[in-house]
Amino acid sequence: MNDERRFSVSFLKPDHLKAFAALPNAFTSKVIRAYVSSDLLLDDAEALRICENLSGKMPWTEWILALPEILRSKEESYFQEVDALMAKHELFAGVLTGSMEGLGYYAEKNIKVYGDHNLYLWNSHSVKALGGILSGGCLPLELKGAEQRDLLKLPIIWDKIIYGRIPMMVTANCVAKTTDRCRKGNQKEQQVVLLDRMDKSFPVRLVCRHCHNVIYNCLPLSLHKELDKYQDKTCFRLQFTVEDRTHTERVLTFFLQADTRDLEPPYAEYTTGHEKRGVQ
Repeated sequence: MNDERRFSVSFLKPDHLKAFAALPNAFTSKVIRAYVSSDLLLDDAEALRICENLSGKMPWTEWILALPEILRSKEESYFQEVDALMAKHELFAGVLTGSMEGLGYYAEKNIKVYGDHNLYLWNSHSVKALGGILSGGCLPLELKGAEQRDLLKLPIIWDKIIYGRIPMMVTANCVAKTTDRCRKGNQKEQQVVLLDRMDKSFPVRLVCRHCHNVIYNCLPLSLHKELDKYQDKTCFRLQFTVEDRTHTERVLTFFLQADTRDLEPPYAEYTTGHEKRGVQ
């Protein structure tokens, strides 16, 4: 039953936080970890206030800063900004990183470090090498379900992404600059859309602050029919990226309610990613 399930939630935009703040306590009580974009909190004072208010109401929830996908050596000052944010606001217990740069910087600091799905945790050897540094990891999206369940036998706390847009590419070749102009002057993230020959829309995050793009799948990943296979073995993550406030609230309500087995999700189309076929 869903009452026994533990969830984590990843927030990228103010609308995601506002949708979460509007949920009843019966839903938020199931969320044991919240990942919030460090870029968002450095730039948006209102988003930071929402986090502080929520943390006061949710003492059972661990609040973690989610670092950008790419951090270059010339951005060392950014780490210092994140450090200052954590020092000033003690509600943040650590960071989430998918890059070796983030892992290397925070490995010897006295905070929790969680590995994201794109950090190399594909097998027992990599988990053994990095597990001593990490407080937890995220099951890789590239592995099929059976391979992921093998990793659950290892002594590390795991997240499993059960909803969210799968990033198909993280690239420094900027879509906006190629088709129009560089938008580097805008610190806040923007979004454009790529259309393929089948007229499918692929959302693209323009992360101008760190000069890279994230291209997402045209459909959301949704593993609502697979949850029983992982019951009591992992923390289920809801990862919000391009959703607006209304859609975010609907998704949260769907997954955090008592039982989802006989219900239809609030989206007509979805993908199960590599859950059944993995990477060939």
